[in-house]
Amino acid sequence: MKFFAIRYFSVRSSITLFPLENGLEPQDLFVYPIISKEESVYYNRSYTARIINENNNDNIILGYLLKSTDTHVIQLDQELFNEEDIQNWEKLFFILDRKKQIIAFEHNSAVASPENVKNVLHNLTNNYANTYGYDIKLDFLVDKFAFWEIIEESNGLYQIAFDLNAPNLFGGTKKANEWLRILKEKHNMSEVKVDFRNDSADLRYDGEELESYRDYADSGGGNWTLGVIKDGRKKQFKSANHLRRKETEFNADNPKSIKENLRNLIDRFSELINLLNDNE
Repeated sequence: MKFFAIRYFSVRSSITLFPLENGLEPQDLFVYPIISKEESVYYNRSYTARIINENNNDNIILGYLLKSTDTHVIQLDQELFNEEDIQNWEKLFFILDRKKQIIAFEHNSAVASPENVKNVLHNLTNNYANTYGYDIKLDFLVDKFAFWEIIEESNGLYQIAFDLNAPNLFGGTKKANEWLRILKEKHNMSEVKVDFRNDSADLRYDGEELESYRDYADSGGGNWTLGVIKDGRKKQFKSANHLRRKETEFNADNPKSIKENLRNLIDRFSELINLLNDNE
């Protein structure tokens, strides 16, 4: 089974309706709607989550994101027939790490693409966060080699764009934090978008500076777009198409068995989260 990962953050917005309750941390605003079985509708499908853990306060939470796929059935009787909709659900297994603020999903595009999963998560969690004056920010963990490989394999560079979330998402561990912190102090912004272009495909850049923004974005702090010349024509690449993926042998079709082996599986999936987070 292959997994991809999404980093989540709760970022303070300008309007606060209610103060956070005692013991409630900003990052809990993402987790609560998931563990409390909230429902959300996305493109006429209902989505909700079910948790395997008995203790919702566990750091590692295993569960399923469920998507409604109701089936219309016609049943014959002696005279004519009866019609009814039978409720059915498709599932995606997930692992949530509260401390690292990462949620990793089974990659199964037949149920939902990674982009759809991200959009559903935002719908499911953001309204709850808004009531406390916070916004939920979600971004994929991206293959850290993709950005530079695309540039190195190109014959020209006509666009470099970053969409970066508020500073201090990663404490002091990311070089881009300082630049974003200064902008935050000057302008009280929660997001920065930069888009450098050169129609002649002759963009120049500072490698060290660019690497700091790439590292910030690929770690779940934003996203990037590259416009390059390749094979004689312009091509555009987006970070969302270069997700970090890790594979492990696992069958998620028996939740009862997972529950019986929960402690061992939590240790195993903690290591999977570490691999996704480090991207070595």
